[in-house]
Amino acid sequence: MKVMDTWNHMDVVCKNYFLHGLDNTLYDVYSSIKSENTLWKALDKKYKAKDVCMKKFIVSQFMDFKKVHSNTMIS
Repeated sequence: MKVMDTWNHMDVVCKNYFLHGLDNTLYDVYSSIKSENTLWKALDKKYKAKDVCMKKFIVSQFMDFKKVHSNTMIS
């Protein structure tokens, strides 16, 4: 029983540690999630998707790069 109590306590500690790092608006959204594992998966899914979109945007901007002959590369 002591092992389960320790496990539950650490779950709460981890969840609160994650929530503490969030902005107040995100805290309200994610504070209803019960376990830290579920919270971690939800945050991971959200921010990995955001990161993938950002990388696609950067690559598309790179592919659309055009050199303007009136400017030097140094400026």
